[in-house]
Formats: sequence, C-alpha cells, structure tokens
Amino acid sequence: MLQSPTDFKEQMAEARRMQILMRAAQVFVEKGFHKSTTKEIAKAAGVSEGTIYNYFDTKRELLVALMDTAVTESLKKIILDNPPENPRELIAAIMRDRYQLAKESGHLMAPVIAEVFSDVELRELLYQRVLTPIVGHLEQYVQTHIDSGEFRQIDPVIVTRAMMGALVMNYAIKLTNLDPRYEDLSEEDLFEQVGSLFLDGLLVSEQ
Repeated sequence: MLQSPTDFKEQMAEARRMQILMRAAQVFVEKGFHKSTTKEIAKAAGVSEGTIYNYFDTKRELLVALMDTAVTESLKKIILDNPPENPRELIAAIMRDRYQLAKESGHLMAPVIAEVFSDVELRELLYQRVLTPIVGHLEQYVQTHIDSGEFRQIDPVIVTRAMMGALVMNYAIKLTNLDPRYEDLSEEDLFEQVGSLFLDGLLVSEQ
C-alpha cells in the first residue's frame, strides 16, 4: 500500500521534531538549560531558529517535551499497554526500565535536575506535565489492588512517590559508585530487594 502524502508529511515532521529534541539535549548537557539559547539549539540541529518555534512555543516547552520523551515513553508502555496483573511483575518491569533509563540518559537528566532545584516555574511545569500524568496511572493500578483487597489501605500518592524516590536514590548510588557497599550488589539483587520492600509493605498479610 502506497503511503499517503499526509502520512509522509507527519512522519517527516515527527523526525524533525525528534532531531531538534536530541540536539537540544546535547546543548542542555553542555551549557545547562538557562545558559542555552534556541539559536544554539537550532544550529546544532541544522535548522533555522524559526523552525524550532514551529514545534515548540518556548524553550521551556522544548525541555518539557524532551523530558517527556526521555523519561516517560518507555514507562507508558509498561503501565498503559496491558500492564501485568501480578504486582511483582509490574514492579520488576518498572525497576528494570528506570535503571536502564538512568544508565542511558542519566547524563541528560543530571543538569536538568540541577536546574529544577533553583527554578520554581520549571519544577512545577515538569511535575505537572511530565511526572503527574504517568504516575497517575500507577496510582490507579495501586488503587485497583487496594479495592480488590490485595493491597492494604494506604495512600497511592505516597506509595508511588516513595517508590520513585527509592529507585532514584539507590540507582544514583549504584551507578555513580558513591558507596563501595553497592559494588558487590548486582542489578538483579537491587531490583529484588527494593521490589520486595514495597511489596511486603503493600500486600495484605495472609495472617
């Protein structure tokens, strides 16, 4: 079947959008978010500065789109596309996904995280536009298992944020070799221990 001109244009537009995002990531890593300019990003992407504004209204919107692509795309597939009913399988899948993300994109996220602590507007924007939508689906998953009686009565908001926080902290220590006690801890052992910690806290006691 021949591809329609409309489909081809949409694919080309998406390819150009991704090209801009990837080059923006490089510029942000090199110079930081606030010191980077759309002119520098356009030069790195091989497009005019006006082309960037065809896709993104502001530099902040560009950063939000970048973080959404880098941070949530793979997680959306796990949580939204037929998530496993077995909570142990879901938690294991999320932990492996986040660990792989940290290994591959940690260099990108580090300078952005640094900016977030000093920029209230940027922090609120990323929280509302990137983190909240995807974590909201995980909250619903937890609530469903609470309603079924499998999980004990506990606030899904606190559970999901606590889980993400534990993953970020442990992965950061493991990947940056901050603590020698993590050197002999395999990735699978880390997944198992953190996963068990949360499941043991969530599951209703059989007693």
